[in-house]
Amino acid sequence: MFNFGKNWTNYSKTVEYKDLEVMKKSLTDLVGLENIKDKTFLDIGCGSGLFSIAAKELGAKKVVGIDVLSDSIKSSEENKKRFDVQDINFKKISILDNKVKTLEKFDTVYAWGSLHHTGNMRQAIENAAYCVKNNGLLVLAIYNKHWTSPIWKKIKYFYNISPKLIKPVMIFVFYYIILTTKFLATKKNPFQKRRGMNFYYDVIDWIGGYPYEYTSRDEVVDFVNKFGFKLIKFNKASVATGCNEFVFKKV
Repeated sequence: MFNFGKNWTNYSKTVEYKDLEVMKKSLTDLVGLENIKDKTFLDIGCGSGLFSIAAKELGAKKVVGIDVLSDSIKSSEENKKRFDVQDINFKKISILDNKVKTLEKFDTVYAWGSLHHTGNMRQAIENAAYCVKNNGLLVLAIYNKHWTSPIWKKIKYFYNISPKLIKPVMIFVFYYIILTTKFLATKKNPFQKRRGMNFYYDVIDWIGGYPYEYTSRDEVVDFVNKFGFKLIKFNKASVATGCNEFVFKKV
């Protein structure tokens, strides 16, 4: 398994307050300030804790961030201290662990780009849905299914089993491949991002991100609807294998 926590830690060293402002805007645009301010917020796969921090700074009443990796929890705690934000509880818990069902239920459950890396995406989505209060929101970002997805899965697997000397070479090669492809697909500057890491660390996350699952929009909607949710917002991935964004309401 790829060490997402280490990559988040390395990226966190480059983060400034202006980057946190970008994350706050991203969170507000997707979720809506009214679903964050004075609400309880669960960040699943918190990574560096930056989106948990953003939620707290936007006025969330209570924020809990969970991650399966010790490096991620350590990075999250360091960022909480660095940005001088209080009252966020970071816990080392896997979303696949039944322990998540002992947590209280939340107004907003946010799982951006994390559940498809668990090795059991459907169970992870089901457990995340369990954590949502009645009339609350489940916010997901899941990799889109594309004909190239199986190829990328093999590339990611190969990266993770490769010797240390090979990994930097792969990063160098794919950095320029992804840079070019993203520009041609979006006609936008790939270095200007509205969320997540900067471009370099995103490339590492993408190449190394294994386990890796993907699915279509309709498959996600059909599956989540079974748990009593209704889709209220959908943003299509900007590139073919990118993340589709979903906002579901529990009804």
